[in-house]
Amino acid sequence: MTAERNTEHALRTSEARLAGIISLAADAIISVNGQGRITLFNSGAEQIFGYSAQEILGQPLELLLPERFRGGHPGHLDAFGRGPVASRRMAERQPIFGRRKNGEEFPAEAAISRMEVEGERVLTAILRDVSLQKQVEAEHRFLARAGETLSSSLDAERTLAAVARLTVESLADWCMVYVTEGEQVRRLEVAHHEPGQRELATALREFRIDMSQPFLAREVLVRREPLLMPVVPPEALESMAQGGEHLSLLRRLEPRSIMGVPLLSDERLLGALVFISTRPGRGYGAADVEFAQGLARLASLAMENARLYQAAQRATKVRDEVLGIVAHDLRSPLNSISLWLQVVERQIQKLGSADLQTRSQEPVSSIASSCRRMGRLIQDLLDVARLEAGRLSLNVSPQTPASLLREAIDSAGPEATGHQLNLDASEEAPHVLADRDRLLQVFSNLLGNALKFTPAGGEIRVGARVEGEQVRFHVRDTGPGIPPESLAHIFDRFWQANRTDRRGAGLGLSIARGIVEAHGGRLQVESEPGRGSTFSFTVPIVPRAKPR
Repeated sequence: MTAERNTEHALRTSEARLAGIISLAADAIISVNGQGRITLFNSGAEQIFGYSAQEILGQPLELLLPERFRGGHPGHLDAFGRGPVASRRMAERQPIFGRRKNGEEFPAEAAISRMEVEGERVLTAILRDVSLQKQVEAEHRFLARAGETLSSSLDAERTLAAVARLTVESLADWCMVYVTEGEQVRRLEVAHHEPGQRELATALREFRIDMSQPFLAREVLVRREPLLMPVVPPEALESMAQGGEHLSLLRRLEPRSIMGVPLLSDERLLGALVFISTRPGRGYGAADVEFAQGLARLASLAMENARLYQAAQRATKVRDEVLGIVAHDLRSPLNSISLWLQVVERQIQKLGSADLQTRSQEPVSSIASSCRRMGRLIQDLLDVARLEAGRLSLNVSPQTPASLLREAIDSAGPEATGHQLNLDASEEAPHVLADRDRLLQVFSNLLGNALKFTPAGGEIRVGARVEGEQVRFHVRDTGPGIPPESLAHIFDRFWQANRTDRRGAGLGLSIARGIVEAHGGRLQVESEPGRGSTFSFTVPIVPRAKPR
């Protein structure tokens, strides 16, 4: 007897513990009998579905399903109850949905099991509401798509309009984008969900906004804070309208819920986004506002990036225009100086004494050298302007790599004195299609740098080799090399690694790269401190004639 009492007590304890677990479970636990009537409905089910256990016990399970699923559901239950599998996950073939007491549908995950209790078949389902999970996943997908859209272009207005159209696919029925222009506000875009609302959208977009009068986004713009109207009473429209025409347009909108968020960049007001829901049962809440603020941050960042890019483009354009003007204006007086210098030289040679000729040789040579250096700088400025504008013209023709390299070495002249200047090029290398003068300009820059930075007695090698359908030229020196932090900027205009060395304007390598790229090639550098540098570039081979 004692053993039986102990067993009975243990059983009651176990049942009480199980009942407690079922009662406290956050998931819905629902059991139905052989007739499909609900016999167990825990507190988790009450929270999820909105029914109390008292009002739902004894009711058919189909009451908890959307109407479109009710017809075939009893048959599915019966098939499972008679089948060979005692338990399985639901939604293996298609998603499942529940229906709350207020009529709202929600996505769910569930598992179902079968057991026999006192000879009667009992089916028990454990169901979890995954609305929040699905919403978070959808929001992440939306923000990812919005981020891609916003980063796809530096035209801020176009991308903002695209994002507005994106929001009406899921977040809103209407989305309005406002941008500030000084003290004025312009409604940039009015996106809508229904194609039949195009006429209303156009009328709203074209309506002229008076910032001193009420309108949907005014509070957001003035306070720079989010606005939330979970429910829009009819009389609220009158407080948002700027006259009878505007009120008529707002009434045609039939807004049921509204939220708005400001577009800000470092406390600077850029505009606002306003979202409108017109569907019954779709009201905005605090979570929606938080999500909209995340979207606004992305949009603001895109607008600021576009503004900075456009400002940089304008500054670059102005700078290049100034470079072109300055270069042209400098060339005229420089030509005059050069011409008069030639006249002076001839007069000294013709009329001057031997002593005067000797004493004038150095200053005249210095002036001539300065004129040549100034001429190169002016030409560099003009080339920079042409490259930036895409107007660098090339006069291409077949060229022999070896002859190009020999002329480049010969052009180095006295500057190469004291260095070992060697040539590595085959006379049989195929012709390249190039502008000879422009390529010699590239070699002049690369060789000039190599000679400048390689100590006396150091070796400089120039050469060429075939790589597929192109020839790679190189200039290799045994100088000090280039620090790693300088390599990233080596081809930037006006940049110099050694700021104390002002023997150039920092344009040569940038121009050389532009010339090479205009040929369809690529200029690159390899260097390590203490091991010298190698500059190389490619030029396409003359296309072979196709056999007839």
